[in-house]
Amino acid sequence: MPIITVDDVILILWALFFTVVLTVNVLLLLLMLRHTPRSFANFGIVMKAHVVSDIQTIVAAAAVMNRTIPIDHAYVYAAHGPCTLVSSSLCFVTYGLMSMGASMTLYIVLVSFIVRLQIMKNRKPSDNSIICLLIIFSFPVPLAILILFLCSRSEDSVMRAILEARLPEYASGDATIFGIEDIRIPTMSTSLALMIGVIIPLYLIILLLRSRILTCLAETGDFFSERTKNMHAQFVKMLTLQCAIPPVVFVVTLVPFYLQQLELVRHPLVEAVNSMVKARTLSDPWSVHYSYTLVEKLPDISRILFQLACLSTLLSPLIVLFLIRPYRRAMKRLIEGREKPLSLSLSINPESTLFVDTRTTDS
Repeated sequence: MPIITVDDVILILWALFFTVVLTVNVLLLLLMLRHTPRSFANFGIVMKAHVVSDIQTIVAAAAVMNRTIPIDHAYVYAAHGPCTLVSSSLCFVTYGLMSMGASMTLYIVLVSFIVRLQIMKNRKPSDNSIICLLIIFSFPVPLAILILFLCSRSEDSVMRAILEARLPEYASGDATIFGIEDIRIPTMSTSLALMIGVIIPLYLIILLLRSRILTCLAETGDFFSERTKNMHAQFVKMLTLQCAIPPVVFVVTLVPFYLQQLELVRHPLVEAVNSMVKARTLSDPWSVHYSYTLVEKLPDISRILFQLACLSTLLSPLIVLFLIRPYRRAMKRLIEGREKPLSLSLSINPESTLFVDTRTTDS
């Protein structure tokens, strides 16, 4: 009878983890496709783009299933996902696509605020204009990050030699090793600069847009019904929570990551924190990792942190499901086995009033 190792158990848990996260996001996308009312159908385009970006990140993360090992100025990646059945090149490209998808999310949130401000000013944007905004704002920088990252790859033999020389215990096993020998090269340093440097300007713009939206809501609130004002407020709350997740994850991720890179600390607990906050599909500039050192030395903690990582990864779709009423009610009917089309009752100016009467037998 074959012996199931702890590593095997962890890989199984990660497979289940990605399955759950992918299922939740795909389910949300299907609910959006079927139950997005015409009252905010065009804004629904941006919401769907957000979910699609998360799904891309999830699929890529599940395919590569790697951990990142910082050694001096090198980034060594050890992959254990399905991509290893093909080649290290596929794993490297998949990792890049994962990073691109993760970085796109914040730009999509920016577009969401732009569209919401247009709606609040009663300038109903067309579907084509929203798609153009998504293309103009969401693709250039993440695509540049991907291309620069792909151009920074070093030879696999070089990366394995670095790992074996400095951390031979990490080189054991059947992981596919690849990475970047020196992140100070122009392509990689530019990629990191684009990834990190634009965060503060992006958030300043988002905060400005949010402030203007709230001002518009306060000035025009008397012309809306109470339900319409609540719906506007829920959208703003949803976007605020979604854009609040990345900086928290980024800061908590960056500290242990560079503690290891500077070799000030290389401890299982630090790697545990690193694994916990990086096991996600949300929009921060890093990726999905896990630590074999953690598995070997702190198996009980690793299981607790794994559950916390699941909660972090599920935050984005859960925010939408809980805050946006049509999706929440559709999910409730689906769980109760009473899935049926919503009965829509729209106002004369649906994009201004933004609310839909979802008459069902729900209590």
